[in-house]
Amino acid sequence: MEKKIVLRSRKVTFLKTDNDKYGRMIGFTALTVNKNPEEYTRKYVDEDFESTDIVGMSTSIDYEFDQMEGNEVHEKLIDITDNEKLGDDAVVELVTVDFTKETAGGYEAAQRSFAVIPESDGDGTEAYKYSGTFRVKGPRIKGIASSDDGWKTCTFIEDDDSEI
Repeated sequence: MEKKIVLRSRKVTFLKTDNDKYGRMIGFTALTVNKNPEEYTRKYVDEDFESTDIVGMSTSIDYEFDQMEGNEVHEKLIDITDNEKLGDDAVVELVTVDFTKETAGGYEAAQRSFAVIPESDGDGTEAYKYSGTFRVKGPRIKGIASSDDGWKTCTFIEDDDSEI
């Protein structure tokens, strides 16, 4: 069996912009997923070593993008950042589509809500950049993503046993 490297461009993220449509997150120079596990470590008196279990996850995604005029995804994140929105006004839904896993009707995908934690804007001399972190705000939902416009946008349909 030939081994083939998976390109970064095969796992694409979309942000919910209106109704049930998710806009493709173009112009992003970073979308780094951090699992941030919560550990429980202890050493029992009758053992010479420590034991560690993972008891929780706090997934986050570091982002950076070059601002593009007329881009709905950028406009939504810029609105949260520039207007210093708080609470539910700073929450977005993301869908990550895995183009290496085709299924009937589309591709495997996962949807999740995240709080937008803006960090900076204006960095760089070539393009105006925004950066920050998406921090987990709910469960990860499995499903299928499909598109009728060449993956400029996608629609997400939740699996029956969706929460993972």
